[in-house]
Amino acid sequence: MKEEHRKLSKYTGGIYRCTQAFTSEILKPFGLSSGCCSYLLTLNNNDGMNQNQISRELNVDKAMSARELKKLIQKGYVKKEADKNDTRAYKLSLTDQGRRIIPEIHRELSIWNNAITSGLEEKEKEELLRMLDVVLQEARRLRSVQKEEWRS
Repeated sequence: MKEEHRKLSKYTGGIYRCTQAFTSEILKPFGLSSGCCSYLLTLNNNDGMNQNQISRELNVDKAMSARELKKLIQKGYVKKEADKNDTRAYKLSLTDQGRRIIPEIHRELSIWNNAITSGLEEKEKEELLRMLDVVLQEARRLRSVQKEEWRS
């Protein structure tokens, strides 16, 4: 178990960086970078979210969300409108242009996911996803509590 703390981070970080590089390539024709992808997919599934909700959903800080969403709005993929229930917030949604690229993103990500898991049997893929979901949920839970609470 020596240096086990590095293994999970090494593998998840490596997969993340490779996926980001791939995503940058598929988004290049649309004038977007890999950082925009998760925002587009989140808004596709949750139309009308505000920036704070998106930040929580993606586990990123508000400043990063603000930068990425500003790019998407400027390029015409996302629109914002005043939230009638909260005058300080804006509801965000995909424009028609944003909706048009979602099927291409889904198709390319499906190809990528199938390619990187091609050495696994279907049952192994399912188990991998189940285990990663457990780890992600625990990481999200721990991120929301004080470090002292989970270190003891």
